[in-house]
Amino acid sequence: MTETSKRLCYGTLTNSNATIYTVPDATYTIIKALTLCNKTASPATVTIKFHGTEVICTYTILAYDTITIPFFDQIVHATELIEGSASSATSINYYMSGKEIV
Repeated sequence: MTETSKRLCYGTLTNSNATIYTVPDATYTIIKALTLCNKTASPATVTIKFHGTEVICTYTILAYDTITIPFFDQIVHATELIEGSASSATSINYYMSGKEIV
């Protein structure tokens, strides 16, 4: 097995559920850390799903606040999706790191 630590995805969530990362074929991924930042002057909620299951569900992030989950340690299998959405388009930035194992 080959294990590669890497930035898995980053960007800005929209106000509709969208794929932010897809596990490559013949690979599984261990999600290590997730950072979410509300870059607006109003509170916003965020939802993150791993393979269709909410792991963060309508969590409120205060205005100009950032949360980091440093030890997420969740496994997602080949071709499974990580999806995300925010209550307000362009309010929440995300950054996810982990390990891909082939």
